[in-house]
Amino acid sequence: MRTINLYNLSDISIYRWIMVNAALAGLVLCFISCGDKVINTEKSSTVSNNNFILTLTISDDIVRLNDSVKLTATVERKVHKDSIDAFVSMKMMMDAVGGTIDGHSFSSSSNITVTMDSEVGSSFEALAFFIPSSSYSSSQGYYNYKENGHVSASFDGMSVSFSIKLVAPE
Repeated sequence: MRTINLYNLSDISIYRWIMVNAALAGLVLCFISCGDKVINTEKSSTVSNNNFILTLTISDDIVRLNDSVKLTATVERKVHKDSIDAFVSMKMMMDAVGGTIDGHSFSSSSNITVTMDSEVGSSFEALAFFIPSSSYSSSQGYYNYKENGHVSASFDGMSVSFSIKLVAPE
């Protein structure tokens, strides 16, 4: 018995047609999914005085006890260095409650040396991670931790801080 090809297409043509449609469907799905907005959990807080702007940014305000939160503290110069009348200690401090600060390019979070050019708009950035403190046992799970932690950054009499919710992983 012979098969009748209604569309008068060879098997290779049918295969190509299916592959082209599959590739087009894949591209359409890719474009649709790339258009979705990514959930941005990053938060920033800024404070300023006559000479500087201090900004603290956290990657998330909720952290599991076995994870960390990225912190970025930025100092930006508002005036030229020669325009500053009073002495400014070029030291920044980052602190945490309910965990510890693990600095990326500094050894002590309470004594970060801020270095920047003299011109207006010059900036300094300190990258760190907040690591929650807790205890763990296989019988009790996570215990001995604060439900809410805090992170802060201070520079030249200015301070910014955020509350961070600490949750036990499931």
